[in-house]
Amino acid sequence: MQDLESERISIWERISFFNKCWRHVLLFTISYSVGHHIHLCSMVPCVFGEEDAVMRNLEKESYRFIEQATAILKAIGNVINNFSSKPELSEALKDLELTHCPPGICGTEMAEEHFKVFNSALWSLIKYVLDKKMPHKYKFAFRSFTLDFKYTDVFEDDSVSSESCEVNSLSNWQKRIPTSEEEAAALKLQAVWRGTSVRKLLNSRKPGCTKENTAVKEILQTLWTSIELNFERCAVVLLREMFKKNCNSIKKFPCYEDERCKISFTDYAVTYSDQPPSTWFVVFREIFFVPEDMLIVPKMYTTIPSCRLHVIDNDTLEEIPQVFLKVAPHIYPKNKKGYTFMAEARTGDQSLAAGRWRLRLISSHSPLPFLSREAVNNIYSTKEIKEYYVPNDKCVMFRYSVKVTASHIATVQVQTSKSDVFIKLQVLDNEEEIVNVTGKGHAVIPAFNFLSNETLLSSR
Repeated sequence: MQDLESERISIWERISFFNKCWRHVLLFTISYSVGHHIHLCSMVPCVFGEEDAVMRNLEKESYRFIEQATAILKAIGNVINNFSSKPELSEALKDLELTHCPPGICGTEMAEEHFKVFNSALWSLIKYVLDKKMPHKYKFAFRSFTLDFKYTDVFEDDSVSSESCEVNSLSNWQKRIPTSEEEAAALKLQAVWRGTSVRKLLNSRKPGCTKENTAVKEILQTLWTSIELNFERCAVVLLREMFKKNCNSIKKFPCYEDERCKISFTDYAVTYSDQPPSTWFVVFREIFFVPEDMLIVPKMYTTIPSCRLHVIDNDTLEEIPQVFLKVAPHIYPKNKKGYTFMAEARTGDQSLAAGRWRLRLISSHSPLPFLSREAVNNIYSTKEIKEYYVPNDKCVMFRYSVKVTASHIATVQVQTSKSDVFIKLQVLDNEEEIVNVTGKGHAVIPAFNFLSNETLLSSR
């Protein structure tokens, strides 16, 4: 009885601790021969149930995160509304700094890095609100608001359109080394332009006494009107962009403690038909693109006794590491050709009834990996070859030449009647090995992109 009382106190202490963090996750594991009864007490609304019921609530931002995000965005709005009022603008800028800087970093070396993170997140918010359409006036308004002359992302679209340039005049400068007089003239022009630009920006920060300030105030007010239409969502976007930068200062926000229980996930489901005994088949194979470097945990939901998931980096053709035949949590870098998720299954001595298979991709934040096409496919064309193995000196079981009429991704699988045979399966291109796998009685290349003969000839 004393042990039960001490356990009850321990659980209550953990609940109290997580309540202070404004997000709590407790795992109850009950093992008893007769039965059990759980009585859960909480001072805040909570969800108790199976994994699916709990996980959907963990997608939401915590109350502390939303509170911090809205406070920062309100401070930004206060600066915009007082952009043409001299005493109020100074106070609003101080209030904004105290709001978006975590406690204890103002005036420290960490503050400089934090300001860069904030400016970057603010620029991302502006692009989000304007749907990535960035007229030059908004770029100027951003520089005026932040007085950040070094943030390079603002200049990414500032280059003059090639359509407005005379091709002939540009072609005269190609493959030409400028003279010392031309270099000096170019440097002088750059210095004059830089000085003019900086003076114009500084004038825009003089409240109420310059035309530049009046123009920037109107631009910022237009932007703020769009932000207010979806205020909470914009606030979350701003703070979430700051968190993505992994700056040390972000860890000092009180709401950072809630991040360990923040998840985002999406499900992809397919169905499979009846399968005869002793059969190998592909359940799922799709290409996903990763929008940014992120930690992903793939998880399968299936009733198939023997089912295994593979993930292939299409850029390197390397398979993501596995632990105990399961794909381990892994940081997926953004690449060009995406990642192929492929699930294989085998039936035993008995047939397998038709059923449903589901893949869940779990990460700490969104956006999650997205499909290379609109919907998943569960219909595959299969070509099966059965032959006898004739022993030979080179230990080669078979060798086939494949002619590809159209480029496509395929799965290659080899299985022997003798289960203890070690197999090495290779794909060669002009006798050069492209990819290989090894197995015992069974070997599979989860995904390989076979290029058509015409494509290969044109590339050569």
